[in-house]
Amino acid sequence: MPLPVPMHWLLVGLCLLATPGGLLAQDAETVYNRSDAASAFKELKPRAEAGDASAQYHLGLLYEFGQHVAKNPSEAARWYRLAGKQGQARALYHLGMLLEANPRLAAAPGEGTDALKRAAEMGEMPAQYAYAELLASGKAPGGAAQAEHWWRKAAEQGDFKAQYRLGMLFHLGRGVPANAPEAAKWLALAAEAGFAPAQFQYAVILEQGLGVHPNPQEAARWLQKAAGQGDADAQFNLAVKYDKGQGVHKDPAQAALWMERAAAQGDVQAQMALSQWYEQGQGVAKDMTQAVRWLTEAAQKGDARAQWLLGRRYAAGLGVKQNQVEASKWMTRAADRGDAKAQNDLGVRCFEGQGVKKNPAAGYAWLLLAAAQGDAEARANLAYAETLVSPRQKAQAEKAAKAWKVKR
Repeated sequence: MPLPVPMHWLLVGLCLLATPGGLLAQDAETVYNRSDAASAFKELKPRAEAGDASAQYHLGLLYEFGQHVAKNPSEAARWYRLAGKQGQARALYHLGMLLEANPRLAAAPGEGTDALKRAAEMGEMPAQYAYAELLASGKAPGGAAQAEHWWRKAAEQGDFKAQYRLGMLFHLGRGVPANAPEAAKWLALAAEAGFAPAQFQYAVILEQGLGVHPNPQEAARWLQKAAGQGDADAQFNLAVKYDKGQGVHKDPAQAALWMERAAAQGDVQAQMALSQWYEQGQGVAKDMTQAVRWLTEAAQKGDARAQWLLGRRYAAGLGVKQNQVEASKWMTRAADRGDAKAQNDLGVRCFEGQGVKKNPAAGYAWLLLAAAQGDAEARANLAYAETLVSPRQKAQAEKAAKAWKVKR
């Protein structure tokens, strides 16, 4: 029969848990989570100063995010350090992230990375993911193999971003051997967790049958989920599926709806496709103004083919007021980026002085560049242009073409 616990021993135990006011002390996390940050600060600070690691960590949060007190990253780092020295993993994680964002606060080079590594080694899931990101980007020594190790640690704890990263690592085979079944496994987990980029990539895997049986219908289902969350890649690919009737019933209106959503997010492929659809009246009412609008959006983002096509629209006055100077401007941008069609057209315009100053040597150089890329029209034009330039102009053109480099 166990001995009864003496009453005075029980009272001593209760006294150890009591605050000076006679109430049971709450743990630092409960105090921090109060809606009243002022009272939380008042209670946490003396605890932190007395050496309570959890209080030090939560006081650091108050300083980092400006709760009741003014934001003070330096003071936050001080309290995180103190808590970290006592093995507080979350404090080390926050210290690492804070120092990576504000390197000047580091007490020594690499302090942020070291803090993240220590927290990762202690099993702190967000730190494992963050440390893997540093390894993968080359900001911490170790490379892809070490990144894979820490992404896996976080993924096994349920971190969906780590699951996605791990899946993509095996899908692309960057720094580790490609492994389609392993990629599919981790991407499926991240997709199930609702992470839109993973849902899109898992749809691609299902469509192509990489590590899984091909399933166009299931691929379309995951595209729908990702597209519904605003993933532009998924929206574009879902639009293509509705346009072609792949895995879904062919539906031009749905195709146009999703293509417009992707285009509105700045997806250049979608902007180009939508421009073409408006020009042809495919799934939408034919509208040359809208066609030029989306073509302009893509051209302004630096797409060379869009720039060339926009130049042609200005040259012909299709959907815009005819403007040969504007036409040559866009064709020059496309030609500078290496588009052979634009180089050919610009070459001809230089010979004719259309929208640009007449310059046979420059025209011949552009035709040389386009022909070198295999453009048949440029080759034909080059043969005729040879009869229009002097030996001196031809030599200048050849020199210019040889020295030409793509502009970005």
